[in-house]
Amino acid sequence: MLIFKKNIYETSEFPHPENTDDQGLDPYNFIFHSLMTDREIFFGLNNLPESEGLERAKTLFPHASLFGNVSLLNNFSRSLFEGLIDRTVWHILNAYHLTYLFDSLHGTYEDYSYSDPQQRMGIFPELNGQDINFDHFLENYFFGTAFLIDAERFNKMAPEEKKSLNLTDPCLFGVINQLVPTKEESTLQTTTASPYTEE
Repeated sequence: MLIFKKNIYETSEFPHPENTDDQGLDPYNFIFHSLMTDREIFFGLNNLPESEGLERAKTLFPHASLFGNVSLLNNFSRSLFEGLIDRTVWHILNAYHLTYLFDSLHGTYEDYSYSDPQQRMGIFPELNGQDINFDHFLENYFFGTAFLIDAERFNKMAPEEKKSLNLTDPCLFGVINQLVPTKEESTLQTTTASPYTEE
């Protein structure tokens, strides 16, 4: 299970209005659909010459492709998809994972937004063709989008400023400065303790 700001696995017959987003968009389904589509995309990218595959990846994953080639992004896609459906343990997302997931979800959002009403019904029937408010989704489920900060601005910030803005993910420097992640940074860390407290 992937850890987000709100629990995407929690379903309720009578959800609290504060927890409902985008006229019924199921966050788990949104993420599942995006990552499943990516598996098909990588099947196609892996069958292209390397340079052509990388060019297409830059279009599909504009932020994540700055630090990873097709093979690395394919591994991210696979591990995130496996982490999403693995209900035995919680998986912690770092800035590298969130950057990839942002690009993936944004691609799905764009695909849905540019589809006609009939196609929209086939993608997310629960929305009845309504628009997805992507910014609202990010605000509700992502802990932040600091990975989108300009490198020059980030690198000029004092450590105190970064701390006060909660820019403390140890992978954030690498993502922003387009450094290839290490094996440890690429791997989803796990915990068996629930990150969501019962209220």
